[in-house]
Amino acid sequence: MSRCIALVVGAGRGHRFGGDQPKQYSPLAGSTVIGKTLKAFATHPSIDAVRAVIHPDDRDLYEAAIRGVEKNKILDPVGGGATRQDSVRLGLESLQGDAPDMVLIHDAARPFVSTDIIDRVIEALGASKGAIAAMPVTDTLKSSDGGQINTTVDRTGLWRAQTPQGFHYSDILDAHQVCREDNSL
Repeated sequence: MSRCIALVVGAGRGHRFGGDQPKQYSPLAGSTVIGKTLKAFATHPSIDAVRAVIHPDDRDLYEAAIRGVEKNKILDPVGGGATRQDSVRLGLESLQGDAPDMVLIHDAARPFVSTDIIDRVIEALGASKGAIAAMPVTDTLKSSDGGQINTTVDRTGLWRAQTPQGFHYSDILDAHQVCREDNSL
């Protein structure tokens, strides 16, 4: 069986959410948003380990947020970067010493991921280098110009990307490192 690690990215500040702290540390049904997210992966039978990527200033918030969460599969968190892409890359690089075959990348602020979705993303990696959870767009979409609706957008073939996003580890690590090199020119 291939080894799979979940990377839970929660280094953002959550400014759009408002409040005194980032949304991933908000209370939720006797736990916290990030606590429930980590638990969803740590209790999944096909996930071998879970690593959180957090803002470097949030270690105390993180420790308080995961109090009471079973930690047998949870690795020490790593600090994130200035952007989500930087945070994902830093999380991926932190796994190099004991690289998994597959990695699932998930947003810390999405605690309601189901076992079925995790299963399906992992299963899709059997036939592809990458897979994402997605939902078909069902809402009516409008296009506007200057405040006036000018057309209804055909939603045929449109999907809302979700997380987790799954990849073969070496492929996604290579892609992030190439992007970093290209952006540093």
